[in-house]
Parts: sequence; structure tokens; C-alpha cells
Amino acid sequence: MREYFDKHGERIVPGMTLRHDTGETWEIIQTTNRDTGEEDIGMACNASEAYPLRQFNLKEWEIVKEEETR
Repeated sequence: MREYFDKHGERIVPGMTLRHDTGETWEIIQTTNRDTGEEDIGMACNASEAYPLRQFNLKEWEIVKEEETR
């Protein structure tokens, strides 16, 4: 599985929330490519699909810290 890092250089893992520079937020989930079986992570768009992180410019995204969500 590839590793991904936010705009501050922090590693992104499933279960985190990312926030775009515009304020938009997305939950990060574990994914599996249907064709290859390769595991990866992505932004959940519904219960069964996700947008792969590799398609985003992660220099525009940051991890939402747990204390910010309270």
C-alpha cells in the first residue's frame, strides 16, 4: 500500500478526516482495487466507493486533529 502525507508532512491513515484549503472535509477509508486486489486508501464518497488519494493534490489538504472535531 502506498503512503500518503498531508500538506504538513503528516502521514494519512484510514479513520482520519482531511480538510481542504476551502474548508471541505472528507473521511479517509481503506480501499481495495476491484480489478487488482491492491489495497489503498481514499476519500469516502458513499458506503461502497471512495476517491483514491493518488488523484488529489495533497498539498491542499491537512489532517483534522481530533481536538478540532469536538
